[in-house]
Amino acid sequence: MLLKRGNMKQLQKHLVLALLAVPLVGFTGGVMTNSVIKPNEAVASPALKKGSSAKLYGRLWAQYSNEKTDGSNAQTAIFDDEGMGRIGFKGKSAIGNGYAVNYKVEWAIDIGDGDAAGLKVSNSEKSNPFSLKQGWLGMLTPYGQFKFGSMESPYKYLAKHDILHDSLAQMRDTNGISAGTMSHSSYWRGSAFYELKSGNLRFAVIKGMTAHDGDAKVNSKGDIGYGVEYKNFLIKGFDVVHAYNHDESADEMNRKYTLTYNTKLGDNKVKVWYMHEDVELDTSMFKTTGNGEVDWYGITYKTGPMTLMYTMSESDHDTIANAGGDAYSLGMQYKLSKTSRLYAGLSDYDGESAAGDTDYRTYILGLRHDF
Repeated sequence: MLLKRGNMKQLQKHLVLALLAVPLVGFTGGVMTNSVIKPNEAVASPALKKGSSAKLYGRLWAQYSNEKTDGSNAQTAIFDDEGMGRIGFKGKSAIGNGYAVNYKVEWAIDIGDGDAAGLKVSNSEKSNPFSLKQGWLGMLTPYGQFKFGSMESPYKYLAKHDILHDSLAQMRDTNGISAGTMSHSSYWRGSAFYELKSGNLRFAVIKGMTAHDGDAKVNSKGDIGYGVEYKNFLIKGFDVVHAYNHDESADEMNRKYTLTYNTKLGDNKVKVWYMHEDVELDTSMFKTTGNGEVDWYGITYKTGPMTLMYTMSESDHDTIANAGGDAYSLGMQYKLSKTSRLYAGLSDYDGESAAGDTDYRTYILGLRHDF
């Protein structure tokens, strides 16, 4: 464990005070930069000319990883079980007056072990080279974007700060933040989605539309989620996010609040953030059923083609003593070109429960190419 829990709590208090002081200093010493939303700004789609467009795109990801559980080498391999690799096509067909039909279909691909579904492949099992990440058909209108099918929830894509996202060293895989279909891993199936962007405000809502038939892969009619983001709140560079997901079958929810501040040191970019989660839908984090809370802190520093990251988190069960854990991660991303980049990362988790303590440590080295 990098920090003892007592010391970590003290450090957290100082970080929260420092983060909250940033907008207050800017507010008292400068000019408010948030703009007033005008009625004619509530337009999600730009002026669209009649016609159609389609694009094939993809991402190749080769990752070497070493995972240790309680000090033992659990797995050393080259594979991509988190869906960083992908291939898809997207496009839109304008129909005039600011309206267009648009679509996106995307599959996860794993060039490492050929199993994009992340299944453990043995000699008796067949691998799955393609696994649907998202696929939707929608409409762009002057009043917002509509989508129908399988897509990311606002909980997943708002305030996505982890530069190791979709690698085995990401914080959601290290129990540093919540994971699962109702949190930071959430692709909703059989759902309807609406999003409106207006000035600095972004609002999105997603709802399951399928009659519940026991299929855990499909979101039922009672499942609902939403997210709100306001950029440049009070001062330039200060962003606020609130997101919520509710699972009808479990009658439980996850929600998060994220504060982010973006600034510059000379030509270098700095981002700091704090996220608080109330978690009811992630039993792997607490190793038991029940509710808990997570506090996540992070900073990224971008200089030239290189971005460095440090994050840490603490999770605590609401009712069970010593049922939580501490996690941290170190990450580096280096852009080799516009389409290629190199990754290196380390993540560590020390967990506590009635069944005993659990330690995870993961190292990754990855090469990514987009096309």
